Amino acid sequence: MRRNKVHHGRDVGFFIFDYGLGYYEGNDVYNNRIAGFEIRSHANPTVVGCKIHHGMTGGIYCHDDARGEFLENKIYSNTYAGVWITSQSNPTIKNNEIYDGQQGGVYVFGEGNGLIEGNNIHDNALAGIQIRTKSIPIVRCNRIHSGLHGGIYVHEEGTGLIEDNEINNNTLASC
Repeated sequence: MRRNKVHHGRDVGFFIFDYGLGYYEGNDVYNNRIAGFEIRSHANPTVVGCKIHHGMTGGIYCHDDARGEFLENKIYSNTYAGVWITSQSNPTIKNNEIYDGQQGGVYVFGEGNGLIEGNNIHDNALAGIQIRTKSIPIVRCNRIHSGLHGGIYVHEEGTGLIEDNEINNNTLASC
């Protein structure tokens, strides 16, 4: 699916589930009630160069063993986190710009995993990346800056590999 405008949905913009695949490029996904993309149940889409914004909940929601590659997207101005990863999901979030969220940039919780690499995460109201509740992502080579909270916030049994990031100019602690 290429170059579509997907907006003002009563639920999500794109719902990919039950081993669903697909290539989504250059779409403008905005003002959907839940999220721009909801990925679940072993779905594994590739989402490239999309604008995902003004979601009334979040931008991308990966849960229940979701996979997927999210590459070079602009994810911004969502009501909650730009990207949510939970429930044994393991997506690749790479080379995106994630900014102006009314809460955090990337929220990994409830045994979420994933590779979060090479992103520019900035100007979010809460942590650039939050990791909690037995989640174990790989967070590498991101630029996390200018947030109104901490750069990376790890708590409640969250762990993971965090390496080679540039974290600066956040209001609270950087890590």
